[in-house]
Amino acid sequence: MGILKIFKNFVSAKPRRAFCAVVKCSDCGEVVRVGIDRSSDLQIEYNGHNPEHCYTIKKEIIGKGCFNLMKISLALTKEAGLLFSDTQGCKLISFEKDSRDVA
Repeated sequence: MGILKIFKNFVSAKPRRAFCAVVKCSDCGEVVRVGIDRSSDLQIEYNGHNPEHCYTIKKEIIGKGCFNLMKISLALTKEAGLLFSDTQGCKLISFEKDSRDVA
């Protein structure tokens, strides 16, 4: 019975978000909040030319009312500070720790 309960809690657990990015569509102006999952969205970088660059995040986004594809690529430091961003079809408004994340 105990194993079944542990398995049920594991399966039903929501992914933990580490960050959120807010973008604005270049075409229609829709603002979209995107959750970034710490377990699947952070890619580790090994870059000898830029040792500060430790993580990369790449997301493709479609809004609720607008169906234009927006893309963001973010480079982060080891302490999760934003080094630089690259966007297509949108503008990055903010990047921050997700306040809904529970430690």
